[in-house]
Amino acid sequence: MKYLSIISVSLLVLVTGCTKLEPKLYSDLTTANAYSTESDINAALVGIYADLNPYPGDAWMYYAGYLVMTTDYSTDMGFSTAAGDPTKMSNFTYDANNRYIRYNWQYMYNIIGNANLLLSKIDGVEMDETKKKRIIAQTRFLRALAYRDITDAWGPAPLYTTVVAPAETENAPLAPVAEIDQVIIDDCKYGIENLPEEWEGSEISRATKGACATLLANVYMRAHSYTEAKPYVDMVLSLKDAGVYQLNADFKNVWSESNKFDKGFIFCILHEAGMNGGEIANHFGPEDHPEVTNRWQYYAVSLEFWRKYSDQDPRKQFFYYDYEGASPRDEHTSHGFYYKVPAPGQTTPPADTVKFLKNVATKKYSYEMVSNSYYDGRTIAIFRIEDVILYKAEIENELNGPTAALSYINQIRARAGAPEYGSGGAFPVPASKEEMAQKILDERGYELVFEYKRRPDLIRFGKYVSTSNDYLTSRGLAPSVKENMKYLPYPLIDAQLNSNMAAENLNRVP
Repeated sequence: MKYLSIISVSLLVLVTGCTKLEPKLYSDLTTANAYSTESDINAALVGIYADLNPYPGDAWMYYAGYLVMTTDYSTDMGFSTAAGDPTKMSNFTYDANNRYIRYNWQYMYNIIGNANLLLSKIDGVEMDETKKKRIIAQTRFLRALAYRDITDAWGPAPLYTTVVAPAETENAPLAPVAEIDQVIIDDCKYGIENLPEEWEGSEISRATKGACATLLANVYMRAHSYTEAKPYVDMVLSLKDAGVYQLNADFKNVWSESNKFDKGFIFCILHEAGMNGGEIANHFGPEDHPEVTNRWQYYAVSLEFWRKYSDQDPRKQFFYYDYEGASPRDEHTSHGFYYKVPAPGQTTPPADTVKFLKNVATKKYSYEMVSNSYYDGRTIAIFRIEDVILYKAEIENELNGPTAALSYINQIRARAGAPEYGSGGAFPVPASKEEMAQKILDERGYELVFEYKRRPDLIRFGKYVSTSNDYLTSRGLAPSVKENMKYLPYPLIDAQLNSNMAAENLNRVP
């Protein structure tokens, strides 16, 4: 795991002469001298934020897209038309060498390694104490987020809270999830104590008290410690009552590119086309669409999941389907293909100008495009207030029953324009805790589709195996998901250096 350390860099420029090449040394920057000033520390922190979506200007890994393959595709939500590793994720036939497993692990630990390095250096730098604590708090939050993502996907994992040499990582023990959770909890509590409720100006998307409280609540809820989670969910909702967060009156406007930082965002990644743009719209956008052009539909929602939306739910319309293509089919036609969702069981298009869609692209990452550039300015949501309101519904249902949860799930449905539970007809109030839990799980899927939540949600609700097998069955495939697949196999390249991972992988293969 060589990515845990930062390699010393010497920048050399070769100057060509008539008779020889003479190297000219412009910089001798190493980890020993790179953290000596406040500006160095600030730059290092910005670099850790950037690790959430690597390669700004060409971002497509970790939260810039790759994460959706391990959080949403390995469920009923995602379906890939691309051969190889993407199809293996959506068919549950992945193995330890799958690139999404390999690279997500790598970039999560990259954040942890860089965070530990900054934390090891900051005490030796003279700066205002409040600023120092805020930098430490942000760094610890980012480390905690990466560890949350690691334990969601793989469960027990190597735990590093200090800088370690690459040789020390071989055969590192796998810390239990509860032990890693304690680090996450401590990091988040430090952030709550030392971070502001809001940042201003260019810093608006940095970690805040609310982001730390949301992550902390999530970790407690993952352990089904609802009583411990409740104060932190209530803390975030009190910030909403104080105006720090707001529900956008129109759910679609949350995703407009002109609305870079929606008031519902608790923690997100901002982009600007032409500056630090990413390939978000390229990967998530529709294929051959007349308005959102030249996009790939690489990450798209399964038809089986899309059909779960009620026809009375406007969020079902927030996908690209049943549209005339942008490209002429040939020189003898005035239009392209018509892209249509087939009826269940329908296999033959009604005309040769019709193409049946195999999946549908969400509008979340291409709605109301301001810039049609290749590298776009889309915002990626990691936590938003809708997520926390549904956490509140889940907590109230677990602690006090379905009636206590009703108003919170209905907040989300009412804002979306979907029928509220208790409004009559096909939407009665769920009568039991179990029935309400299923409705909350469904609602989290409808509202938070492709926001990196589906697999952890299904596992937390105890529905991962049954939901995934129902999905495979609906596609005519064997229901092959087993309990041992709730955790992904460790990446092969890392397991080859760690006998603990290699042994555990024997129990994790599909």
